[in-house]
Amino acid sequence: MALGVTVDTSVISVLKEYYGVQDVEALVFRGSPVLGRLKKKRVGGKYVPLPVAAYGNGAVTADYTQVSTQAPNSYIGLAFQLVPGQLFASFVLDPKEFLASEPDRGAFIEVFAIRAMFALDDLRKTLATCLYNTGYLEMGVIRAVDTTNYLYVDVDPSTAMALTPASSSGGGSQILFALTPTSAYRSANSIQIASIANQQNTGYTRITFQTSFVTTTSVGDYILLKGGRDAAGNPNAPVGLAAWIPSTGFRASTSTAWTTQISTPFYNVNRSVAPDRLAGQFVQRNAAAGETYTAALLRLLKTIRRAGGDSDLIVVNDDDYAVIMNDALANRTFYSNVVAGDAPREAGYQQGISQFQMIFSTSWINKVVDDPYCPKGLAYILSTETIGLYTISNAEKILDKLPLDNEPGAPRADSEATPTKMIGFLWDDMYTTSEVPLQSGMGIRVDYNFYGNFGISAPAHNGVCVF
Repeated sequence: MALGVTVDTSVISVLKEYYGVQDVEALVFRGSPVLGRLKKKRVGGKYVPLPVAAYGNGAVTADYTQVSTQAPNSYIGLAFQLVPGQLFASFVLDPKEFLASEPDRGAFIEVFAIRAMFALDDLRKTLATCLYNTGYLEMGVIRAVDTTNYLYVDVDPSTAMALTPASSSGGGSQILFALTPTSAYRSANSIQIASIANQQNTGYTRITFQTSFVTTTSVGDYILLKGGRDAAGNPNAPVGLAAWIPSTGFRASTSTAWTTQISTPFYNVNRSVAPDRLAGQFVQRNAAAGETYTAALLRLLKTIRRAGGDSDLIVVNDDDYAVIMNDALANRTFYSNVVAGDAPREAGYQQGISQFQMIFSTSWINKVVDDPYCPKGLAYILSTETIGLYTISNAEKILDKLPLDNEPGAPRADSEATPTKMIGFLWDDMYTTSEVPLQSGMGIRVDYNFYGNFGISAPAHNGVCVF
């Protein structure tokens, strides 16, 4: 590092730090472009019914006497009974830090505002991971394990999007490991993260922990946030696409995990009678035959179209989006623009894709979104009209900083309104403030509350592709 403006400490003591009006950069990940697009609906009551007419009575044949015996059996009507999941984010404000940061000259940004911003940002990012998972706060699977000291694991970048390292003052994500989201934890004691860093040589993200984890932790295990299960082992968090449109065990009849999941009642519906209608469409890319990602997506689009769906959105992980883009660029055309005459000449070539569209027959999807929270190796083709976020709390203010049009960028540190300093219950139907005694005096604790769940009213019109 350079020595600075002088090596004379006497001179240094009379020089000021430069101070001007400047922003505090929030070095946070991009938000989910899909989460903000979902329709949101405030509800109440003990559950939300999502009725579906699964199939008819089959009373069609060339023998009238036979059809008359089948006629009394009406169509099969079912209803998902959707109950809310929950997520919380919290922070404590010290009275001295509040007073010290309140004047314009005291801080670049009020401590109250920055704490509120990060609490809501953590809540949004965790909810974004819930959109793609099963409600147990599973973040993703382990790809490699430190079998020498058991201090680090390597994961896909999407797995680490909502995780936070601990600081010198504590905090950070509390991590548990399990073979599956529902199986027993490898250890009941959670551990904290020391650092998170991308590994350029492997494409994975390395999560290093402050203490060693249990030696039974292995490749394929899930990383989970503590608090994802209730006392009975049920999911606490909102239940997302991995449960509504599962790809468990590649839906093979020989997969115990798949047969168990599909036959277990899901919000009061046994989906095993018609999995494609009640649990969405499924396609697995034929990698052995050299099928491209794009061809696999077209197969899924065809399957959804056959099932009566009218899809409007394709969601892929950003790593997979790069593969799809390369598929398209294999047959690319460079665009050249030359201005003739006396005007200045302009010549340029463009390579890449600004908007990827997919067409099958008359089905046209003009929106392919790269969502870094979508697990790598999976893609979803969705009819967003059939997917909703049903909440009993106020979700609009929590989710109003997301990239609705898939634009880049992260939220600004000063983009959040500070909560009230008054003590009260469920302000704006989204947070509660309470007094908390601290060494420096009576502080304030802010608890953000999200109560809601993801629901799909027409599972058959949505699908998942495994690359």
